[in-house]
Amino acid sequence: MVFSSPIFLFIFLPFVWIVHAMLPERFRKAFLLFASLLFYIYGEGLFVMLMLVTILAAHLSILLIRRSEHHKTAIAVAGSAVSLSVLLVFKHMNFFTEQLAHLFALFSSVQITPTNFHLPLGVSFFTFQAVSCIIDFYRNPVEKEPKFIDTALYIAFFPQLVAGPIVRYDNFIPQLKYRAVHYAAFLYGLKRFVYGFAKKVLISNNLAPVVDKIYSMDPSTMGIDVAWAASVVFMVELYFDFSGYSDMAIGLARMFGIKIPENFTYPFTATSLGNMWRKWHISLSTWFRDYIYIPLGGSRKGDFRAIVNLWLAFLACGLWHGAAWNFIFLGALSAFLITIERLFKKCCPYRSSVFAHLYTKLIAFPLFFLSVRVDTVSYYFGVVKAMLLPKVSDVSVVQLFDLKTSAVFVIGCIFGFPIYRMITDRFGKSNAFKWLEAAFLVVLFGAALSSSTMVFSDPFFYFRF
Repeated sequence: MVFSSPIFLFIFLPFVWIVHAMLPERFRKAFLLFASLLFYIYGEGLFVMLMLVTILAAHLSILLIRRSEHHKTAIAVAGSAVSLSVLLVFKHMNFFTEQLAHLFALFSSVQITPTNFHLPLGVSFFTFQAVSCIIDFYRNPVEKEPKFIDTALYIAFFPQLVAGPIVRYDNFIPQLKYRAVHYAAFLYGLKRFVYGFAKKVLISNNLAPVVDKIYSMDPSTMGIDVAWAASVVFMVELYFDFSGYSDMAIGLARMFGIKIPENFTYPFTATSLGNMWRKWHISLSTWFRDYIYIPLGGSRKGDFRAIVNLWLAFLACGLWHGAAWNFIFLGALSAFLITIERLFKKCCPYRSSVFAHLYTKLIAFPLFFLSVRVDTVSYYFGVVKAMLLPKVSDVSVVQLFDLKTSAVFVIGCIFGFPIYRMITDRFGKSNAFKWLEAAFLVVLFGAALSSSTMVFSDPFFYFRF
């Protein structure tokens, strides 16, 4: 069920919020869990059983950790392995058996039939939250007797179930005890939801046809302008798609009295790829930092070990995005560029901010965002070649944009920077501004609802992960 779909906006969300508001406090968690499971069943049917198994494994693990005196580490490792095995089987087994079949075909007459597992919606996110549940409880077992309903709601909470942000157990569980379900929280949540909805429907969805058309072209036929547009336009589309989803998730959670973390802090202002990862999909990058990079030693054991740990974390991040060589390449490219940035910073402590911005916008961003979108590594290098070698092409970038799409792209570029934050910092406390913003939100929501891209919109980009 897509947040921008009519069935969610006009049936599911109003029903769930009204019933939740009318119920006594002691029944609200149970109802939210029921609504979250219903939300997932609508999209994935019986695969909800897979999520329930993950929830049961995580809850059993934290119960055993609480009651064990001498085997807490073994239980935490085993419980995390069980949760990750769900991800490995349903997301990576097809790729592994396919590569194994190719390998056997080269060196023997043995034939292996690759598996064909269905990729359940949101499996990357709810398995990572299960691991967070186990490890956070292992590190700080604050609950005397963890409740199953709390664990289940933490993993299955519908606003962030399908595409994050990834919420930490030790941040989410305390909020279930003291949820602030009040008028101000609802209005703030509604505002965030409308902004996210408009990002997705009015900007991302209008740029998507251009991006799809570019990536349907053979790289050998691209001119230099189209090749650069392949990265730049997709960067804007993806930012407004995913940050729009994150805004909607944050807004929905606030409507039900839960604060979930910010997932973006204006990544277009980054001055390096490493800096961008601290501003882009923050919940994922911090997950890999806290559960892989730091436990491996982080940067505490020398420069060489830090680089090895960095590569391991980013290769794992690439595989999290998908089971294919292009995703492994995505992780390796991120690790390579950040390694170069670290070495350069160490050798040349003086840094020009102008040079940093030029490098980030003209080298790091195009190379990175291109790697997120392509389906094969060969296609990636084909587009990079077209970006570097000018040639005449039958299709120019001007032909891909009409007036509306051009205006949407310009607006997206402008508001990808902290314009809104500067305006609210300057005028946000004014009553006049608050009324003007309320009127603007009504117009924005109406424009998004009336847009043809809403009804026929594609799911959010990160649903495929």
